[in-house]
Amino acid sequence: MSKLTRRQNNLQKAQIRFEKASHRSKQFQPSFERRQNENGKFKTDANIELGEKEYYGNNRGIFHKAVNARFRIKGDAPSVTKAINSFEPKTFRGKMTKKSVQAVNFIAHDTTKTAVGAALATETVGMKSVDIASREIVNKARQKYTREAVDDYHRGTLATLRIGADAVNGTQKHFKLKKQHKLEKAKYRLKKAEYDIFKHDNYKPKLADSKNTIKSATAEFRQHKYTFRHGSRSNIQKAFLIRRKQQFHQIKRENRFTAKKLKSEKNFNVKKLKNQRIISKNSNPGLLIAKPVTYTANRMKVSAWQKAVNEDADNDMLHAVDSVKRRVAEPAVQNISKPQRLQKEQKKRNFLNEKKSKNAKKLQKQDARLKQKHNATQKKKKLQNKKKHKSSISERFKEGLKAFLNFVKNIYEKEVKKFFGVIAVPILIMLLIFCFILMIFSSVMSGSGFTLGTYAAQDYDLSEAESYYTELAWNLNEKVIKVGTDDWKKALKDLGADTSDYSDTPDTVVWGRSTQFDYDAVYDFDTYKLWSFLCAYYYDFDAENGDIKYWKFKDGTKDLLKEIFNNEYEFEHLYDNTSRWEEYDRYTFEGGIDGSYWLVDSSKVYRSSFLPKSNPSALNAFKDDDGYMHINDSLEILDAQQGYKRTGWYVQDQRYFVSDRSGQSSLPFYSWFDNREFGRMYGEEYHKRSYWGFSDTDQIYWVVSPDDTKRWRNDLTDTCLINYYNANYWKTDCRLYYNIKQKKTFDEVIIDKLSSMSHSDERVQYYNLLIGTDSGTMNGNHQTMKSLTGTSIHGSTIVNGFGYDMQNWNARHCEIDDLHEGVDICIGTDKNIYAPFDCKIKSYDSERKTVILRKNNVQYWYDGTGGTKRDTEVTITNVKLKDGYSEEDTISESEIFAVSTSHQYCDDVQNAIDNYIHVKVEIDTDGVGWDFIDPRLVFY
Repeated sequence: MSKLTRRQNNLQKAQIRFEKASHRSKQFQPSFERRQNENGKFKTDANIELGEKEYYGNNRGIFHKAVNARFRIKGDAPSVTKAINSFEPKTFRGKMTKKSVQAVNFIAHDTTKTAVGAALATETVGMKSVDIASREIVNKARQKYTREAVDDYHRGTLATLRIGADAVNGTQKHFKLKKQHKLEKAKYRLKKAEYDIFKHDNYKPKLADSKNTIKSATAEFRQHKYTFRHGSRSNIQKAFLIRRKQQFHQIKRENRFTAKKLKSEKNFNVKKLKNQRIISKNSNPGLLIAKPVTYTANRMKVSAWQKAVNEDADNDMLHAVDSVKRRVAEPAVQNISKPQRLQKEQKKRNFLNEKKSKNAKKLQKQDARLKQKHNATQKKKKLQNKKKHKSSISERFKEGLKAFLNFVKNIYEKEVKKFFGVIAVPILIMLLIFCFILMIFSSVMSGSGFTLGTYAAQDYDLSEAESYYTELAWNLNEKVIKVGTDDWKKALKDLGADTSDYSDTPDTVVWGRSTQFDYDAVYDFDTYKLWSFLCAYYYDFDAENGDIKYWKFKDGTKDLLKEIFNNEYEFEHLYDNTSRWEEYDRYTFEGGIDGSYWLVDSSKVYRSSFLPKSNPSALNAFKDDDGYMHINDSLEILDAQQGYKRTGWYVQDQRYFVSDRSGQSSLPFYSWFDNREFGRMYGEEYHKRSYWGFSDTDQIYWVVSPDDTKRWRNDLTDTCLINYYNANYWKTDCRLYYNIKQKKTFDEVIIDKLSSMSHSDERVQYYNLLIGTDSGTMNGNHQTMKSLTGTSIHGSTIVNGFGYDMQNWNARHCEIDDLHEGVDICIGTDKNIYAPFDCKIKSYDSERKTVILRKNNVQYWYDGTGGTKRDTEVTITNVKLKDGYSEEDTISESEIFAVSTSHQYCDDVQNAIDNYIHVKVEIDTDGVGWDFIDPRLVFY
């Protein structure tokens, strides 16, 4: 924890230093941001903003300045290549046109790049030539002026002017470079702190989690293989093994790819950190006070060399060396000087940023290809039955229009007749057709098979999310229910409570609203809101061509649902214990009243413990494992089995009487005989009581000494006598209050989560569109099958939803089962049941009143490009076939083939609730296995 805190503090300090250093290092930069408008189209907005300088080189030349201007551009700059690649034509002609345009663009792009490179090289050669010529001219002018100076006064004046000019330029350059060094140093510290956080809090844990996940998945799959090889090897078991193998390879691929991305990010971070360290080092101007000394020494060297060359004008060797020095050595030294190295590393920094961006896009494409390969059809039957791609937009439009007309005819015609009459039907149909044309047109033009208002997921993933969320609520509710049972302490421990001090069982248990928790336990789960939230959460608003990729239910979704659930609900309890010790009105005496007594081994008597030879059975539970009893300074017996707690039982002090509040007394052993009588019993005139102990000052008064015991009982040796009494009892006064607190409503948690993400406004709008807040309920537009009851399933009463049967806290809705693979739709007795599609009656169980309908290759238009055909079975319980119908019969869509039967849901349902039919929908998700989905997703 201390290391984590230190790293966080270092990051915070580095951020503060960077902000302070970068306060004056801003420049105006064009920034581009790609956004999606209300119509679902993408548009790039350009803005001018102040940003941090990325490149500090002194660019010269028109072409160099133009090319290096890209360092000012931020965000998603417009690109012809991206625009071309974003098109998704469906026809063969369109695809060929796209390939041709891409080829032309590649040639133009490559030609332009070559031309720009040639122009930069030419300009560089020109600038170098100009630099050489200018140096020659300046050098000759200096030599001429030096030779022609009439006396030392003129030479001194010239040197002073040159030194002054160089001092001014050098000082200005020093402070400029120092300012840059502070910024680069702050950047280096910030990158170092960020890298430290990344390495310890992100890279290492995620890499370890990825390895552990692969390891556990491998072990689990090996166990499945072992079970299959040593089992029955039936076809269904083989299908399950194939499915598990696919899942295992997907888990392994995802985790390996995650590790690859992490390692790639780490390598880039290391390179960028090293690059920034070099930049920071090369931008250090040093101490200003040391500059005059260095400058003077350099001037002296240059002056001495120049004087030697000028004085020996006839020495050709010296002039040749001077020429090589000025034309070769000095430019070479300048190229490896600090400013040049700094400029080189700055260019390298921008190159690393571009390379990281390209690598991220490359990894993203690899991930997309691998996912596409994994999700490809696994069965040959699937490949054969796969729908052929439409060759034109007109055919797709005709098919969509036909489906929509059937939708209007089957669903809305009755409602329209009820409210508006037959005349309103054509008008409404025309309006709906117009809206539908707009939706299809916008969908086709955007290159996406996705229609606005549709869930961006398959039914299986939506149903799995619903099942998992209800399972979270179910598991918490089961623990809450156990709090009110004998297992209350274990239930509280499972709920995260520290029960180490909860010693007493509560005699009063209060659930829900109470004096301690003044609120009601509320469970407000809505599956439609959950589906809409997940689709809005996973929507990729930064997709290049506006396509929507279906999200998959996996561990990331589980973590998200846990976060949502924990942000909404919290278990609270209060253990109020005021139990205490109280005194009996009448004690229980064991010995001391009628002369009875108990025996103790005299050789095993200590200051705070003793070994009894006999004792009341009520005290056996207080002994330790060796049979000893333990007492405190008040002579109270302690419970050695329960942490030496009080028991209310005492050992009597043999010197005193013990009396309770009722007047009953227990006499000490010696009180039965006075000293003389006791002495005469043994032929003595007088007997002095002997109090036994370890010394004269450390005696034991709560047992009769061994000598007196032997005098009293000749047959007892090495034994003491002892009396017990019970004076106190533990009065239990304990209360337990518990409740489920709803910290936020389901709506508030969802909106808060969406608002904390990028494109928050668009996500909230998309969520409201799906849930029907803005434009009326759409229910995700996944409906494929006609209603079974003649009434929309979304307007019917559902007594049991899909997933775990959780409806109220601290109560079970019904004891029949906990996991529902379908829904229960309320319907009266002997009501007609309609066929959901053209299908066959696969089976009928008259005893269980269950019918199974099957149809192969049901086309789910929203699932995949152009739709996907899946084998589908619908199981309906609490119905009976009408006369004339039997197994293997073929029935048509909307045909009445059965009626509902009389069946009450369960005992705890009120009589006012009608009878119900239980509906389950099972689809062949991947050609191998079958999965249950929520019928509300696919029924009208």
